[in-house]
Amino acid sequence: MSVDPGPDDHRPRGLGFVCDVLNGPPTAAAWSAAATAHGGRELGGRDVVEDRLAAAVRTLRGIFATPDAETAAGRLNAVLAAPPLPVALARTDDGRWALRPAVPADADAASSLLAIGAFALAERLSDRGRCAWGVCAASDCDRVFVDEGRRRPQRFCTERCATRTRVAAHRARSAAPAPDAATPAGG
Repeated sequence: MSVDPGPDDHRPRGLGFVCDVLNGPPTAAAWSAAATAHGGRELGGRDVVEDRLAAAVRTLRGIFATPDAETAAGRLNAVLAAPPLPVALARTDDGRWALRPAVPADADAASSLLAIGAFALAERLSDRGRCAWGVCAASDCDRVFVDEGRRRPQRFCTERCATRTRVAAHRARSAAPAPDAATPAGG
């Protein structure tokens, strides 16, 4: 089994790639488009068995939906251990070195996604000390996101979803009758 982590490795490895795959349909076309958009044409050409890719997406979405660091760490360790994933140093586009999962060259899209996603989430958890990711809290959105905030934990995938939710809550409060308005004076 050959591994392809080499020093000229420009395949996508970040959580942006993982979020794009998880937020799209689990199809060969969407996989290829996300990999290509993130600089990984070779990765985009991997075999896609859509049922396996959908299962990998569900597994990673389950981790994104886990707010508890202890539980997330257990789930990530389970993914990282089956099978054990080698890591390697790879030079990034900006010339720095980064630790990356050494995904076997013959791995299919689902295995590649699990390896890349679990590794990136594990790095994020170890860097931040908390689950710095999530699933959008807007009632009409299920997109995953990476929490880039430094203060309060992020709840929405975009400002648009946050604003839409705040406006809807405000309108609901404004439309509800005031508690004392239904009771006539003196009565």
